[in-house]
Amino acid sequence: MKGELCVNLQSDLTESISDQIPVIRSAGFYGIFFDWDRNLDAEKIAVSAAKNGLFLQSIHAPFYGMDDIFYDRLGEKAGRMTEDIKSTIDDCVNFGVDLVVCHAIIGMDNHEVTSLGLDRIGEIIDYAVKNEINIAFENTEGLEFLDAVFSRFGEIDGVGFCFDSGHMLCYNKGEDVLKKYGKYLFCTHLNDNLGQTEKEINFCDDNHKLPFDGVADWNKIADELAELKFSEPLTFEFVKKNRPARHTNDVYEAMSFHDYIFEAYRHAKRFSDMFEEKLGKNVY
Repeated sequence: MKGELCVNLQSDLTESISDQIPVIRSAGFYGIFFDWDRNLDAEKIAVSAAKNGLFLQSIHAPFYGMDDIFYDRLGEKAGRMTEDIKSTIDDCVNFGVDLVVCHAIIGMDNHEVTSLGLDRIGEIIDYAVKNEINIAFENTEGLEFLDAVFSRFGEIDGVGFCFDSGHMLCYNKGEDVLKKYGKYLFCTHLNDNLGQTEKEINFCDDNHKLPFDGVADWNKIADELAELKFSEPLTFEFVKKNRPARHTNDVYEAMSFHDYIFEAYRHAKRFSDMFEEKLGKNVY
C-alpha cells in the first residue's frame, strides 16, 4: 500500500472528532484509527470516514485496565475489561475493520506475568480469531508481557505486533523491539519523543511528537521496516496536547488543528519518502 499514510483521531481536543475527519483527509492522510470507548459513537465515525474518503485502518482497544487482566483474581474488573475489548472487536466486524490493536499491559511497576492473565488474553485472541479480526499487541511498558504473549500465541494466524516507535524510546529503554518482534509485525504507531528523561519510566515522557521533532533514529527505523519489506500503510499516532506539567508539545498546542494536521502530514510524508526509497532498494 505504497504511500498510504494513516493517523489517529484525538478525543481530547476542542475540535470534535467529526470536525477532525475532513481536515485529516484534506491534509493528505489516507486512513484513520481511533481509541474505542463505551461513550464514543463508533458508527458515526465510520460513516464520516467513508463520506470523506478515509478508510478505518484499525480500532485501538481500551488499555486502562489491562493490568486487571493479569492481577484481578476475583475477575470482576478483568471481566469488564475483556468485554470492552470484545466490544471493540465487534465494532471492527460491524464497520469492516480487519485489525484491533491491544496493549499487553499497562503500568510502570508491573513485572509478573500471571498464567491467569495469559488465559484471559487467550480468550480475547480466540474471540478475535473466531470473528476473523487480526489482533496486534503493542510494545508498551513491560516487554515481559509481550514476550509471554508471543511465546504462547505468536504462531496463531491473526496474532501480530504493533510497533510503537515512541514507546520504544521512553518505555523500553531503547531496546530494538522492531528487530526483536519484527517477524510478527502487522502495523505501526509511529511517533517521536525525547526518550526517558527521568530515572524511572514515566507516562509523561510519552509525548507522541511528530517524527524528527524528538530523538528517534528515523533512518534506522526506515531501514528496519524496509528490511522487513513492510507493505501495510504507515500509521502514525500523534498527540497535540502536552502531557501533565510538560511543555514538549507547546508548539503544537499553539497551532490551529488545521495547521497542526497539515504539519503532521509533512513530517509523516518525509518519513514515508525515506522509507519508500529504502524499501525500493530492498525489493528490487
